[in-house]
Amino acid sequence: MSTSTRAVTAVALLAGFYLLALGILVGLLALDVALYQASGQLRPGLAKIWALSAAIGYPVVRVVFLTRRRKDDGELPGVRLTREQQPALWAMVDRIAERTGVRGPAEIRLVPEVNAGVLEETRLLGLVPGKRHLVIGAPLLIGLTEGELESVLAHEFGHYSNRDVRLAALTVAGRRAVLHTVGGLHHRADRHQAGEAAKLAAKAEKRLAKGRKPSDQEATGGVDRVLAGLFTLYAKLYFRVSEAVGRRQEYAADLVAAQLAGRDATAAALRKMPVLDSAQDFYLSRYATIGWDAGLLPPPGQVYGGLLDLLSDPKRRQELADHALDLPEREPDPYDSHPPIGLRVAAIEALPDDGRGPGADTPALALLHDAERVLTELEVVSLIPEAAGKQRVEWPELVRRAMLAHAREAAAPAGRALTALGLPATVHGLLDAVDAGRAWEFTDRMPKSEQAAAATGRAAREFARPVLREELGHAAVVALAEAGLAGWELSWSGPAELHLPDGFEDAFDAALDAACADTADTAPLRALLTGAGLPSPAARTV
Repeated sequence: MSTSTRAVTAVALLAGFYLLALGILVGLLALDVALYQASGQLRPGLAKIWALSAAIGYPVVRVVFLTRRRKDDGELPGVRLTREQQPALWAMVDRIAERTGVRGPAEIRLVPEVNAGVLEETRLLGLVPGKRHLVIGAPLLIGLTEGELESVLAHEFGHYSNRDVRLAALTVAGRRAVLHTVGGLHHRADRHQAGEAAKLAAKAEKRLAKGRKPSDQEATGGVDRVLAGLFTLYAKLYFRVSEAVGRRQEYAADLVAAQLAGRDATAAALRKMPVLDSAQDFYLSRYATIGWDAGLLPPPGQVYGGLLDLLSDPKRRQELADHALDLPEREPDPYDSHPPIGLRVAAIEALPDDGRGPGADTPALALLHDAERVLTELEVVSLIPEAAGKQRVEWPELVRRAMLAHAREAAAPAGRALTALGLPATVHGLLDAVDAGRAWEFTDRMPKSEQAAAATGRAAREFARPVLREELGHAAVVALAEAGLAGWELSWSGPAELHLPDGFEDAFDAALDAACADTADTAPLRALLTGAGLPSPAARTV
């Protein structure tokens, strides 16, 4: 399908959306006029029909034609990368623009997402071109080589050369209009349904008070729900057509990328994109924000920049390489603007070998001058306001303090149970409870599964024993860590590693087992803690 045909299709579908709404209004008006002419006079029944027409027509006029949609104005997200500050990156962009023969972007923006995209400030639904913007995700600079990044950017310029950016404005405008109207109608239907449900509940309560059976009538959302369903059907039609256009655009842009940057670099970049997306999510949740609840963040520039350390770890690098080779197989979604990544890779790898290999293997981050400063600026403009109040600490200190906070949180229920028993919320307090024969009284105050709560006698003890053992372990680790005798060490290969005092771990399991046996013996664990350097509290009566 040619570009002009695609544009006409997009405009026709968008116009058809409004024509559907206008057709409903015209049809209602024509029906009302025809009924009046047929009756020859104004009858009470006509007033009811006109009222129903108004009830149907009002939400169409109100939601489709009268509600103002927010304009996407103001500053674009991310950090602006100027030519003066980032000459190497701009040189690559200019080179790709020249090779594709298209007008380059007026500005480049760095964003935190695993994404690259082109935006154009068009008018008249994209028919009149305007200022162009290139958006590059920081994870792409961190995780791709220069050759792979060149492929990604060439893909985006492929959209320029195919005039897809202007066409995208048409489909985006249509998507927003359709989603806005369908959402508005469903919102009205939800409110209508809630009002109906409240009235029906009040009626049912009155009938029950009179000893009568309540009605089985259910709230539906009325005319608003019917209209929402009708426009939803149109939305599905629009999305199927417009997103099919989008998928063709992606294949065409991939081909441009392969022609400019090489087949192998393009395939490698495509394989890495979903892997980088997963790695970014994993890094942010398991590393960058590990100390969020404790009021901690990594050093400036490391909230996003620390991803490089994760990707540089040999074990993680091998894991990611394996994932890149094992792309998930799935069928194309008719409502997705992008084809499945596996199909895109297969299409590129099916091209003849161009002999260019993977391209420049220099890390793409080398293109970014003063990367730490830029990534720090990105944090300032992209993190939520609460981040400004977090303390910035180096990675080793961050992991140590964050893991101690997590350990304290895990031990908190045990602390509350001990306090309720009148005992110190410490490992020695729990050991005192065991020595006083109150261990099962303690576990009885801990959260339980349904099976554990229903168990009695010996069975209850067996459910409670692992709980007691786990809480003794938590309490011991917290006590040692708070005393500076144990701690956690950062590992980019896996979870933070807990380091206990020398010789402690070898005897720890046996000491816990002894304290949780039917004939409990807390002496081994007490001796182990004392030998590690943890002072014993003064003896107390339980």
